[in-house]
Amino acid sequence: MLKLFDSGLTQDIPAVLENRDKRVFVQNKLLSQYPSEIVIGAKLNTPGPIKNNSIIKNFFVNQLEVFEDIMLEEGLVFFKNTEWLDAATGPERFYVVEGNAEKVKQVTTDFEESKSYRRLFDLDVLFLNDEESVQSISRTEIGYPQRKCLICGRTAKECGRSRRHSVEELQSKVSELVEDSMLLTDKKKKVHLLVTNALRAITYEVTAWPKPGLVDPVEWGAHSDMDIFMFLDSSLSLQNYLRKCAWAGLNYQTDTDYRDIFREIREFGKIAEKDMFAATNGVNTHKGAVFSLGVMVTAVGVNIKDSNFNENIIQDAVKKMLRGLIETDYSQLNGTENKKLTAGEKQYLKYGVTGIRGEAASGYPAVFKYGLPIFLRTKGSMNQRLITTLMNLALHTEDSTLIKRAGTVDIIDWKNEQIKTFFDQGGLDTDNGRKILNDLQSEFSKKHLSLGGTADLLIVTAFLGLTKEALANGNNN
Repeated sequence: MLKLFDSGLTQDIPAVLENRDKRVFVQNKLLSQYPSEIVIGAKLNTPGPIKNNSIIKNFFVNQLEVFEDIMLEEGLVFFKNTEWLDAATGPERFYVVEGNAEKVKQVTTDFEESKSYRRLFDLDVLFLNDEESVQSISRTEIGYPQRKCLICGRTAKECGRSRRHSVEELQSKVSELVEDSMLLTDKKKKVHLLVTNALRAITYEVTAWPKPGLVDPVEWGAHSDMDIFMFLDSSLSLQNYLRKCAWAGLNYQTDTDYRDIFREIREFGKIAEKDMFAATNGVNTHKGAVFSLGVMVTAVGVNIKDSNFNENIIQDAVKKMLRGLIETDYSQLNGTENKKLTAGEKQYLKYGVTGIRGEAASGYPAVFKYGLPIFLRTKGSMNQRLITTLMNLALHTEDSTLIKRAGTVDIIDWKNEQIKTFFDQGGLDTDNGRKILNDLQSEFSKKHLSLGGTADLLIVTAFLGLTKEALANGNNN
């Protein structure tokens, strides 16, 4: 259990009373400055002589950030007083709020009762009455019950007066509640990290230039029905989906079948595809990325739930999630119904190429072997990292979009020859390499060829790389 009360300065009754006088002084000063407004005084109820330390303060600040969001959602206009108490007797903060006292008290009480650990908060609501005297409003005045004891559920006043519970019992319960909040806060930070890096990856991909046969800010001849703005709209439409995938991974329990997680996020993916098509007026910009990025965000969530970023664990999670995917998706294909089949399904029947499904079911070996190492070790700008990684991925990928556009699997050998020449000539570090890449982009546009499948792998690779770097740098917010 969390050792919440193992550090901090011991406080006695005179110190607590002195701090109470300071609190009253600040509250009265604010009410005199803003006589028509409401003042909220926020503090914690902590049992025993230890009232403040780094853990207590972080809990206080993190939860008040949530409270501020709630006030905004409720339409309460407020500002935080720059003078807030952070004494050894406990952290305190003051808000000046526009609004009705009953409404403000309803919002503060709902917050205090919304989570078990928020019952540790004491949010006083004060205002000046008609006689210009300071007046507070209690929860019972607006129809709410009295505070309950954290341990037994009786009224807090009753247990306090009778000293029904020892300080040690109360401290143990408070430690448990704060620890619960810390675990949830940590998960929320990880969700934010995963979603942010997933959106960075998907927008970085379309922003990078030049890319043979792909949409970028300069040229998109192979995709005349798309442009960068459509891709950005499409990317933003996936934010809610990516958040759901992150939560699915972070909430994974050890006794859960990984395939059940995949079935869950696949349903999320169906909704995400509809959102994508709504954002693009029916153009398929990110259908492949919906699948691959959703799977990878979930797998990374599973990994970082209780441990550090580990590529082997992530890849293993992907394989377990997608076990039996090829058999499930391809076993019922009927070559006589080609008009109803996707390009990948047709290629599987015609060439035996499993495409992105095969890559995914194998744990994205191209990403982990040929994408991520290159992304992590390539120096220079983000654009250089992305393009170099894209070309290396393309060299080791049987891109189903490219095969579809060319109408023959023979295009793979031609593509590989061009990319090898690009790297042999020094890649982006030389004039010759850059000229070859520009010429290749022009050739792809002229022939309407595309590396759409490889673009999806670049997105996944960039997401992994950005997340690994962020965690290594201690940036998990």
